[in-house]
Amino acid sequence: MPPPHQPIHFIPKSQEKHILSLPIHQILAAPDHQEAGTNHWCFYLATSPTTSIQLDCLPSYSIPSTVLPGGSKANIVISSLDRLVSADVEETFVLDVAPDRRPLHVRDVLDLLVENGHHRYEFDERGVGCRFWVTEMVELFLRCGVVGDGGQVEALKGAVRTLWPEKVPLELDRGAYWLV
Repeated sequence: MPPPHQPIHFIPKSQEKHILSLPIHQILAAPDHQEAGTNHWCFYLATSPTTSIQLDCLPSYSIPSTVLPGGSKANIVISSLDRLVSADVEETFVLDVAPDRRPLHVRDVLDLLVENGHHRYEFDERGVGCRFWVTEMVELFLRCGVVGDGGQVEALKGAVRTLWPEKVPLELDRGAYWLV
């Protein structure tokens, strides 16, 4: 029997403890350049005005889905960046950390993600579903008080349902969550 899927990965792995200890000043979400008729979305946890931790939900393509026929389980990749966002983002959307949640650390966001099962995600057979995951995460951030500005959350949710850079509506492709 193969070992159970371990979905959380740190890059670099040797910096895991350091990454988890970093304070988050702001949460950014952004779509990358369009590929295959959609944009890939992820979060950037700003740790300074010029650096961030990228929180990215990606299809594994190698670990079969247990919920979606032909799909694959996700990997949650947490990467240390020497810049605020990736060079290929189309637009950046800001979510301010709620004042009463400061200081918020990367560990707090990861704990919230795991406690709510958002690390047990699956992509469809095309490897699509990150926009649904981002939408679910931003709703979780608001519900749990990590962010407090509902207007920022609604603006982001609207942007996620948009194809960039064309700015035309794009239906969400839904992934699914698997149970232990």
